[in-house]
Amino acid sequence: MPLPPSPARAGRPQKRRLTAFTRYGVIPLLILTLGVRIGMFLARQPVPNPDAPQAMTRVAADATLAETPAAAAAPSRFSCEAALSFGGNIYPSLLLSFGAAYPEYARNLTLHIRNATAGKAVQIRIDSNLFLQPFQQSASAPSADFTLSPDLPWNYAALRQLSQSRPESFVVTTSAEGFSTEQQTLVCNVHSINEVVARLYNAETGQWQDTSICFAAFVNEDHPWIASLLQEAMARGGLRAITGYESGPYTVTQQAQAVWEALAARGLTYVNVATDSSSSSGVDTQFVRFLDQSVQDQGANCVDASVLFASIFRRMGLRPVLFFRPGHCFVGYYDAAEGGHMIALETTYLNSGSFASAVIAGTQELQTTLPYLGTSQYAAVDIVQARRLGINPIGYSGARP
Repeated sequence: MPLPPSPARAGRPQKRRLTAFTRYGVIPLLILTLGVRIGMFLARQPVPNPDAPQAMTRVAADATLAETPAAAAAPSRFSCEAALSFGGNIYPSLLLSFGAAYPEYARNLTLHIRNATAGKAVQIRIDSNLFLQPFQQSASAPSADFTLSPDLPWNYAALRQLSQSRPESFVVTTSAEGFSTEQQTLVCNVHSINEVVARLYNAETGQWQDTSICFAAFVNEDHPWIASLLQEAMARGGLRAITGYESGPYTVTQQAQAVWEALAARGLTYVNVATDSSSSSGVDTQFVRFLDQSVQDQGANCVDASVLFASIFRRMGLRPVLFFRPGHCFVGYYDAAEGGHMIALETTYLNSGSFASAVIAGTQELQTTLPYLGTSQYAAVDIVQARRLGINPIGYSGARP
């Protein structure tokens, strides 16, 4: 007996079987068409770039750096900039004449410290053949950037021996905690001891500063040559003693005349040679011989002779004064201890004129100089006053006569 139909099949119509043509022709064609459509869709889409994630990463990194506060950046580099005064020129005569009384003139080297750590130690060392020993200092930085002009250990004895210009080096070594060591070498031109600084240009004010008081250091009343010169002066002038102001103005004149005649007898003549090797546009210098150099050379220009007479007059107890005017120098002295009259001498007359003629010419020079004292290139250097200000003689160096 045939089985009755099941409930599931009872409510659905019977499916029609696919023909062989449908199964093996139509359906594969539809599948192929769908595949082609999907391939065309994918071909129109952008191909992913393998560098794209890295590029996005760089952009993000750049944006992050731009937003980073400056304080978070790498620390600035520690450095030291060293500079020499007077355009890299060193004048021993300025150091020896002004160095003790005015230490600021001996601070020729300025250090500019950059990017230090405030409150942390900075080590400084400066080496030079012009020093007694290397300069060394360790100090707490007052701020990140600061300036220092140290007191340098000059070898004054070596500076006194410099007879001509030559180059010298300063090696500046600096270091600070957390930074590498910095080193800088500066080459300067060290001038002859005979080059005297007459005036300095002040760039801040645009004015020249008179430094003619430096010439007082070349007036050396303690020079050992003076004793023999005074002996010759007494013999020629018929003087039994050098008494200075003790015997009155007339005797002062006799003593001054005796010195004039003694120097003339030595053959000391006027020589108009004053060229020096100064190369700094902001410094005016004058070549000046020391007393013994003038006597040995038997020649002196106006400054040399004025310095020579001032040295002898000062040793005699007189009060000499050096007078300067543009291109010229002459000497004078008071004829009394408490001021008195100024007697001026035109020293270029030495060995070509008498003492009396030198006084006459000196008086004329004085009259045309006094009204302009204090103006440019006019000056009077009172040796007594210079000594009170601490300008002492540059020490004698050489053999006795």
